Amino acid sequence: MTSVSIIVCTYNRIQWLTKCLRSIESQTPRPDEIIVVDGPSTDGTRDMLELLATKGELKLIRQETLGGISSARNLGLAEATSDVVCFIDDDAVAQPGWLQSILDEYDDDMVGGVGGPVFDMNGNLSMGKNAVAPDGRWFDESREECLDGLYPVMVGCNMSFRRQILIDAGGFDPYFKFHQDETDACLKVVRSGYTIAYSDTAAVRHEWCEGSYRKDRVRWYLKLRYLWGRNNSYLVRKHFSEEMRFKHYVNCRMSNFINKRVAPKGILEKEETEGKLPIYIVVVGTMFEAVGLLKGWKDGASRKHL
Repeated sequence: MTSVSIIVCTYNRIQWLTKCLRSIESQTPRPDEIIVVDGPSTDGTRDMLELLATKGELKLIRQETLGGISSARNLGLAEATSDVVCFIDDDAVAQPGWLQSILDEYDDDMVGGVGGPVFDMNGNLSMGKNAVAPDGRWFDESREECLDGLYPVMVGCNMSFRRQILIDAGGFDPYFKFHQDETDACLKVVRSGYTIAYSDTAAVRHEWCEGSYRKDRVRWYLKLRYLWGRNNSYLVRKHFSEEMRFKHYVNCRMSNFINKRVAPKGILEKEETEGKLPIYIVVVGTMFEAVGLLKGWKDGASRKHL
């Protein structure tokens, strides 16, 4: 029987984390272990987790400083002992049947990872079956976008891997403090010769809650635009440098920029409901993204296929 560890990375989200843990504990079958990487919360989360760890309900990993989502996930991966590791965000709630649906897909020995759909808290589908193109763009089948010939990927708040395959592939790249971290991990698993499966019934509901980097809306927007450019170009050069030369890559980005709105679609959906940013902030954000793009392309030169 396939054993499974569930890893949750958290920071100062005690109310959401509580809901997440309850949804995990209600799964059938029950996970073999629950690992929570806390780093370092000051809102009562640490005390709650200390108590649960003392009772043997979970394994707590204490971070002294924040190092980004990839570093946190690697800490959880290093402590996991099961055949399969599942990753769910602390502001996500696993739906009934989530874990069993994931495990069912691992009956195929060539499946290296399994993901599923992500809904918002009202039950509306946010992201379905996804794949990435050599220029770093994500495509979503639920939006009637074709995935043929692209590389299957999973959404970070709802993904799982065979533990040893992920370890052998190098785990998560700490360069991605957040955004495109899951894409990189999926590509490494696929390049190792395994497939990424998708289960319609392995569903979670997810809310984009305030995080350590989202408290100041403008600063969050500018940082996100910079990291969107940096991480995307780093990912492309790391994995697709043979297919995507720099000039071609820039042309693709410019074309995509023209065809879509200024803010990356999906990532900044909340801006539509919270009011638009001033145009000069959007212009500055575009400049930040361009600087990030150049930085990521340079950094990716030494990381090809790692």
